[in-house]
Amino acid sequence: MRLNKSFIFTLIVLLILFTVPIKTFSQSATVPININVNGTLTISDASNDSSAGKNPTINVNLSITPDLGAAPATGNANFRIRTNRSNWRLTAQRTSEVDTGPTNIVAMDIALLVTTQAGTNANAMAGTLVAPFTATTDLSNISTAAPVDVVSGTAKTSTARDNTNTNNYFQINTQYSILPDFFFQPGTWRTTITYNLVSP
Repeated sequence: MRLNKSFIFTLIVLLILFTVPIKTFSQSATVPININVNGTLTISDASNDSSAGKNPTINVNLSITPDLGAAPATGNANFRIRTNRSNWRLTAQRTSEVDTGPTNIVAMDIALLVTTQAGTNANAMAGTLVAPFTATTDLSNISTAAPVDVVSGTAKTSTARDNTNTNNYFQINTQYSILPDFFFQPGTWRTTITYNLVSP
């Protein structure tokens, strides 16, 4: 979904695997995230929560050396929503994967955890996660065919006037992770996730 009034999560996972007999390879991955303001629905980078933080690109780096029993590689990308509308939704849609390897990676190999939090002047109940994003899931649940709901908003995000614009946020936290696996092959696996804030 490539619209001017949307914000884009680009998930690039670079995985380089073990070759015989003992030589290992490892490369890092980046996740550029492009976020745009959509009318009165404002989104900002949670780590740079100011006017300069609007429409940000957030980079998440995943690095792995495939190994048995190794811990998953994880990366976080968090952003904040502010809206004076009482009816809004956060949707997500993916592009088809690009696999230059082939890596043997598929979307279900990338775990996704979505959580929410709110500032002291925000309504913590302004939005609720929609299944299957209510628990750890995987990227295959973000469709390439049509947008899916991630958060259902039923109230304004602010509960009180906040002149400093620092405590009236409703935050979306996303964590991506992948377990090292000898099944994977050297190469690059890439997909683009578009998160769109819409009302109603």
